[in-house]
Amino acid sequence: MNLNDCHLLIDLYKTKNITHTANNLYTSQPALTYRIKQLEKKYEIELIVRGSKGIDFTEEGRILYEHAEQTLHNERLLVDQLANLAEEIKGTISIGASGLFALHHLPRILNAFKELYPNINIQLKTGWSSEMKEALNAEEIHLAIIRGNYSLNAKKCTLCNEELFIVSKNPFQKEDIPHLPFITYKTDPPLSLIIDKWWRTNFQKPVHPSIETDQAATCKEMVKYNVGIAVLPGISIEGEEDLYTISLNDFGEDIYYRETSLFYNPFVENLRHVKLFIDFLKSHYNV
Repeated sequence: MNLNDCHLLIDLYKTKNITHTANNLYTSQPALTYRIKQLEKKYEIELIVRGSKGIDFTEEGRILYEHAEQTLHNERLLVDQLANLAEEIKGTISIGASGLFALHHLPRILNAFKELYPNINIQLKTGWSSEMKEALNAEEIHLAIIRGNYSLNAKKCTLCNEELFIVSKNPFQKEDIPHLPFITYKTDPPLSLIIDKWWRTNFQKPVHPSIETDQAATCKEMVKYNVGIAVLPGISIEGEEDLYTISLNDFGEDIYYRETSLFYNPFVENLRHVKLFIDFLKSHYNV
């Protein structure tokens, strides 16, 4: 089974849809169907079954999918090992990063790193911190930059801690907060729990969001146009001098902050190009 077949099986197992996988792999549906039939003929199995809502893998198909995942994993290890032996430092670093960190901090970090090491390639995956955790556990990435209090069976380095702020377009008093339009956004459970704890500790009436947005960036834009107030992490409002803010830590004895940490499996330190980035990132944050 070649690498193209591996990518086919992995994507099809994820989408459960031949049309979607064909689009993802930039091929035609008939060509994809033909390749599936060739795999079934080669291994003398039924790979998938078709139902009214799409396709599903047979038990034999699932075993072949797991083999495909292991094959791609071994291929990545081989490429890393060969790059590690070369005199010239090169290779590919697979990084998973939370969306906010990728938006606000990572571009300038990667730019500075690429200026020093132009022959090292970067593969970047962004999304929820919980998704980056799963990707690291599955060894799909070398490094994960995660925001929030997550526990992983991996090496950890805390890069920074940041405060959380009530943010408004106009000045306001603490006692005004329960009566002002409140904007929320989709975020991961750890941050939601922090905000919920802070609200319950300081206010008697439950929070009733006037607007619910898809992400912190959208929420901030709503605040900038005076649609309402919101709780935002410091990383989201860096450079926003026209916003009025009060730290959540100004409300009492409880301390609220958002942690950003680097996680990686110990074996990646044996890869010179990955170790270079780990050290570079640590030095950037003076840790």
